Amino acid sequence: MLHDPVTLVLTFGLPVVQLLLYGFALETRVQHVPTALLNFDRHATGDLLAQRISQSSLFSLKGPYQSQREAVAALRRGEVRVAIEIPSGYTANLMYLRKASVRVWVDGADATTSTFLLTALDSLGLEATMEQIRALRTASVVEPGVMIEANVLSNPSGRTVAYLIPGLLAILIQTIVTVLMALSFASEREAGTLEQMLVTPLGRGAIIAGKATAIALVGLIETAFLVILMRYIFAIPIVGSLWLFLAFVPLLVLIPLGLGLFVAAHSHNHSQAIQFANVILLPSILLSGFVFPREFLKFPFDRVSSFLPASYLVALSRDIILRGTSSADLLPKLVITAGFAVGMFVVGYLAVRRSLGVR
Repeated sequence: MLHDPVTLVLTFGLPVVQLLLYGFALETRVQHVPTALLNFDRHATGDLLAQRISQSSLFSLKGPYQSQREAVAALRRGEVRVAIEIPSGYTANLMYLRKASVRVWVDGADATTSTFLLTALDSLGLEATMEQIRALRTASVVEPGVMIEANVLSNPSGRTVAYLIPGLLAILIQTIVTVLMALSFASEREAGTLEQMLVTPLGRGAIIAGKATAIALVGLIETAFLVILMRYIFAIPIVGSLWLFLAFVPLLVLIPLGLGLFVAAHSHNHSQAIQFANVILLPSILLSGFVFPREFLKFPFDRVSSFLPASYLVALSRDIILRGTSSADLLPKLVITAGFAVGMFVVGYLAVRRSLGVR
């Protein structure tokens, strides 16, 4: 190890990077959740509740949204995680001691977060409205209740595994394909067989294309196998369009092919390939939204996650499999992911060609 400075740096540097990421980037507290707020009441109590929601660190208001349909559509597109409607007549119901309700639509994909949000809204509503009622009524009057009408749009059963598996599918395929692609070159370079291949009539492009094609087929077969396990072992169906999922699968494989080629170009042996791959894959696991939602990441790591292909792969996998989001709503994410796929494969291909030398 002392005679290999690259291995030495990676061996001691990688744990430091892991420690810094866990210590500074990740935040397990639920806060700044993207929220759509509709206030149709426009009276004192309704405005007070809307003010409490907007001032809470738990919510980060997006929009504005003018109707229930717009807010729910934003929820399905993934722009917000929760939509809250304070209906007209909210203040009047409280004034006349009738049951008042607040309508809430929540993304139930992450069952833990959605449950926490509903509980927090219940507490916020009671706190805000009871303050107003006490100011208007005497303490001897029985205080009316506030009811949260919750609508869970995805994963209504609240199964944690239904949230984890679609994201895990993307992470596993990225890890397997990246490592296999990197090792296919690093192992042959270490054994000396890569140089023997270079003196054959095969060009560098044919060698790279042959290896990439073989690894891509392995990635596609592995994807099919994992999807079958997801469907029949964990009982997680593909809620969205099957054709949309099939269109997504090539992107799921092409991106790690480019990553693997890039790692292979900078690895001289098996050990370096594994360590370089870990350097690239680690941020993908921690910052992509697989473990914790991206909106819970601290600055500047929340911005960094927007430049990680895995962030879009995890999001697309969950949107198609769990949420059933339409192709029109997913088009921006698909375009960005396709750009990542093409760009990374071209960069990886050129890097490997350069590392193989000029013939």
